[in-house]
Amino acid sequence: MTKLSIFRAPKVRVNAGSGGFWKQILMTFIGTTISLVLTVGTARMLELRQRVKDRRLSAMMVMSNIESFAKIMETRSERLARNDTVATWLLAQPVSALEKMPPDELQKMLNAALDLQFLAHDKSAENIFSENIDTWKNMGSFDFIDLVGSCFSVMNTSEEYWNGWLTEVNNLIKVVSSHPDDYEGNSTAAKLLNNLEMRNNLERIHKWCGWMRYVSASMHYYNRKNMAAIGITEEELWEFIEKNTGKTTIEEAPPNAQQFNTPPLNPTKLTTMREATQHLANLVSEEVVE
Repeated sequence: MTKLSIFRAPKVRVNAGSGGFWKQILMTFIGTTISLVLTVGTARMLELRQRVKDRRLSAMMVMSNIESFAKIMETRSERLARNDTVATWLLAQPVSALEKMPPDELQKMLNAALDLQFLAHDKSAENIFSENIDTWKNMGSFDFIDLVGSCFSVMNTSEEYWNGWLTEVNNLIKVVSSHPDDYEGNSTAAKLLNNLEMRNNLERIHKWCGWMRYVSASMHYYNRKNMAAIGITEEELWEFIEKNTGKTTIEEAPPNAQQFNTPPLNPTKLTTMREATQHLANLVSEEVVE
């Protein structure tokens, strides 16, 4: 069995008959004291160095998570802009005219407008940060903790709002599909487009686009404040993000919500529905000729 190595004081040969006895005792005491101080001091220094290392790693994990959510919202907004284009065109057409289109074509277009996905972000970094009191204590910056807490709150609230709205839309589709006789229209798509609540939801897609871009820009902006509060440079964070999650960007100025409230699309200038528009125009012209 291996014996545990412990500190041992220097051996001293004591000669009671010599005048150097007390001097040897004193030197032994001084040597022991210095050794203890060096041992404890070194251990303390290593502990502090490890704490700083852990603090920076935890901070970069958290900020990387925030940047990831910002990227998700930015990507969702870009996709939602395409949904908005289709929804705007559908809302601009009289339902009576849309019903002249083949039902499967109209359904395909409505599906394109309602091709929406639930939002779910990775909460592992948030859980480590919020549930481990030692992580909180080790951060050493109340401003950083407060800013990060605000970011997590916005992230969770955004996810809750979006998913709640999407659940309402899906429930409405189920109700209309399950009770077709209660709604006007010669197809499920037409019945949904005749429904005032569904039309309002299609209109809301445009506002969701701007809202998602605003949230994304806000997360980028507040991450700059996080870096300043914890003492981490942009280069360090980008290097960490590129190594673990891929490249990203950051905003330099606080975002203004008004700049994300883009005006509604003009359905007469949309070009993505040319085929369907031409088909609808042909049907209307044929009806006029008859």
